[in-house]
Amino acid sequence: MKREIEETGKIVEKAENRLRSLCNRLSPQISLVLIICMLTVFAALSVYMAVSSVYGTGSRQPDIQHIRVIKIKSGNDSINFQKIKEYDNFDE
Repeated sequence: MKREIEETGKIVEKAENRLRSLCNRLSPQISLVLIICMLTVFAALSVYMAVSSVYGTGSRQPDIQHIRVIKIKSGNDSINFQKIKEYDNFDE
């Protein structure tokens, strides 16, 4: 287990070094343009998700099942589990 964690750490470190080397090659103007583009895309996605969730709330109605009344024999005697089929008839 410890070996797998070390190998994963090495892979992450290599990927991080490659990404840093790619970013260091960019000029400050290009990196600024990339950051602004990424912020614009993320902001647009955020607004889209917020608006679509608010708009979609009213259009989709959930399927509501109403509670059915169960008729139980009146009296002080307890339910006989042998005769439970009498109490399972919901259509009465």
